[in-house]
Amino acid sequence: MPRKEMSREELFALVWEKPTSEIAQDLGISDVAVGKLCAKLQVPKPPRGYWARVEGGQKPRRPALAAFREEIDVKRKELVRVYAAEFLSKLQRQFFEAALVELKARGVDVGSAETNPGRPLLHLDSNLAAQILLVIQGKAQSWVEDGRVAAGWGPPARKSLGRLVERLLPLAREQLLVFETEGRRKSYTADGPAILLRLTGELQKRIAGLSNLVRDQSLQHVVMPLMSVDHAWSTHQLYSPESHMVLESWLCVSAREIWVEWLRKSWRDDEPPERHTTNKITSRAIMPIDFLPVEVKALPPVIAETSIKPYAERLRALQAAEGVFEMVSGAAYAMQREVPAETLSIVERLWFGQERPFQAAREAFQQVETELERWERELEAERSRLAQSILGVVPGDIVTSAYRGKLQRLSVTNVYLYSSGTNVSFSISGIRFRKDGTLGKIHDSFSLSFEDSEERTT
Repeated sequence: MPRKEMSREELFALVWEKPTSEIAQDLGISDVAVGKLCAKLQVPKPPRGYWARVEGGQKPRRPALAAFREEIDVKRKELVRVYAAEFLSKLQRQFFEAALVELKARGVDVGSAETNPGRPLLHLDSNLAAQILLVIQGKAQSWVEDGRVAAGWGPPARKSLGRLVERLLPLAREQLLVFETEGRRKSYTADGPAILLRLTGELQKRIAGLSNLVRDQSLQHVVMPLMSVDHAWSTHQLYSPESHMVLESWLCVSAREIWVEWLRKSWRDDEPPERHTTNKITSRAIMPIDFLPVEVKALPPVIAETSIKPYAERLRALQAAEGVFEMVSGAAYAMQREVPAETLSIVERLWFGQERPFQAAREAFQQVETELERWERELEAERSRLAQSILGVVPGDIVTSAYRGKLQRLSVTNVYLYSSGTNVSFSISGIRFRKDGTLGKIHDSFSLSFEDSEERTT
């Protein structure tokens, strides 16, 4: 393993597994260099006479190295994966070279990809990688049809191209998408916000999954909330509303386009909410959407405590809000149903004369009822958002899980959680895949559970 790629943990494990002379021979350096490297990384070496005692059949005490061996194996496998990813198959190389020819014809400098033809992805420029991905989206099929790529335009070629896209995606520079509100951009002090979206590789995969869901189910479009905290992409709204205004936005995905819808609402009752739509961007113009890999997420039947812990405060806040909602809604419905209006009027005349405190309270609760419906919708939306954050699953994802002794595979449409005390359960619903691997028409769901072990033992 090259010296520059060695960590303190790796060197620590090596010096306690073999003598310094053997380590030096493996690394291609001198014994003195190994000693200096140990001093630099503050790695303790075995005491004098340690290896002689080992050769004599003794088993001197040594640090526990199981954890370090595991870390070394992980790093070595990652290095092998990265090294292998730099090489392309014969068919992938044809697509890659066709993309370079196309870009050179447009005046793009592709020198960084031609300097090492054996490993073209080594040190590939991020801007060039992004341009190659877009050229592949627009031209790949025509390269096959006109013979520039010697293959048939079928599943094998598309699968090979998908693997090439998967390798290029982490190397490509991320794009910054700007969505402007339609019909509102009259000046630099426009009424609507300009929404900036960082188009990461993870977001591209999610958009591709949602686009497939729209096509498979013949939908108009699907939406997902834009939340920079809980997702792998970020959103920034260039907008400075007044203190009484609230702005919410959603990314909308159709089979061909993406756009943002935003809702501006006020805490004041005299200002109705406003919903607007930004400009639409064609998906194929900004990403290789036809060749992005479809990622399948495997979910365990029981969610680990480590997955819940980062969201503990948010979960407790949701439980507190649900408790208040149940208390207020119970009081409102009890006030409305328990005592008939005629009886309440008689009691008020007998006890208070012209005053009507009970009736005034009932009217106040009637106003609360209209707010309770909105409150219930907000709580339901928060349950869904929190479940998506904890599980890392959003509508459009493909998930598998063992449920009732069978492995289920769903294209997700909804994700929710339900909490009661220390117990939390998750519900994932969606369209079930057939046995042949195609998406069917039957809607199904499965549940995942979690129980707080700390709360249970106290």
